[in-house]
Amino acid sequence: MIANPEVSIIISFYNNFKFLELVLAGFERQSYKNFEILIADDGSNQEIINKLKSYISISPLHIRHIWHEDLGWRKNMILNKAILESVSDYLIFVDGDCIPHKNFVYEHYINRET
Repeated sequence: MIANPEVSIIISFYNNFKFLELVLAGFERQSYKNFEILIADDGSNQEIINKLKSYISISPLHIRHIWHEDLGWRKNMILNKAILESVSDYLIFVDGDCIPHKNFVYEHYINRET
């Protein structure tokens, strides 16, 4: 975990690890590096969780997996839980199928309003 990340990226996710891998690959290539990632998982199955744990263990990114049981569509609840788990004051929300360009985090951060 980064000591003091300036940005928390919250990725909404459910059961599509192939898409998530592409999204995370985009975040690995960011020009701005002082961020954490929280994967807000709306109840993915155990096979997907195992793949995600394996990915996290070798990733250069600072990733935390926030999960709750699959009781139907409760995306907003898991997003709220991820917000509470975030460390920084600046949050960026991304869906688990949106691949960021290399300056995505940087452009968000420099254009924020304080």
